[in-house]
Amino acid sequence: MPKTSERTFGNRLEHGRALQVALDKIAGYSPDNANLTPTKFKQHLDAVEAANNTVASSSQTLSDARTSRRLAYFGDVKQGVPGLATLAARVRDTPGSMAGGKHSPSYKQIQRLTQKISNYRPPKKPVTAPPGGPNANKKEISQSEASYGSLVQAGRDLAAAAAQVPGYNPTATDLQPAALTASMTALANHNKTVTTALVEVRNAVAARAELYDGEQTGLKSQFQQAKAAVAAQFGRRSAEYKTIVGLRY
Repeated sequence: MPKTSERTFGNRLEHGRALQVALDKIAGYSPDNANLTPTKFKQHLDAVEAANNTVASSSQTLSDARTSRRLAYFGDVKQGVPGLATLAARVRDTPGSMAGGKHSPSYKQIQRLTQKISNYRPPKKPVTAPPGGPNANKKEISQSEASYGSLVQAGRDLAAAAAQVPGYNPTATDLQPAALTASMTALANHNKTVTTALVEVRNAVAARAELYDGEQTGLKSQFQQAKAAVAAQFGRRSAEYKTIVGLRY
């Protein structure tokens, strides 16, 4: 179901198109401002529609990136994805099976790092305030990003600690220090992908905002100016003005 703010953007575009069609039907309509001609007005409306599509596309890309990252970090039993906490627990249990077991200094050190990772809980999924909407919670977004960054660092610390354990040489290749380091790099890359997608959404939202609300040439201004142009040319009591006076932005 579309977000309320996205419906509003779409509605305003449709209202603009209704005005453009009405202007095109007014015989002799010739505004002083060239941007208010039916042809130019339609070009602006087309640009607005393209901006809406860009926001929708980039927002979907961001949502997909966040979903993929969440799965990589926290796993999903149904999908057979273990997640970082499960991987850390397996790393911990490897020195636990070695000489000295759970009483060895190596086990205790890795246990502390593993506990640090397992203490993290998935952020509320996902932070999906409407793009650029008034309810976007920037603080919540930043906290989530910080949590993912801290998890990567905790994982790197665990990989480094495992590499220092005497005799640590598990048969499971994904528990080898080099493989653990590669896994942390992959998780960090998920963070980079999300960050890039988030920047693209914000840029798309800003560009769209200018097309809608720009002080001189935004859709809202042009909508009002076009109605004023008809009134100026034909008068507010004219038949021409009556065809557009009821149209609302």
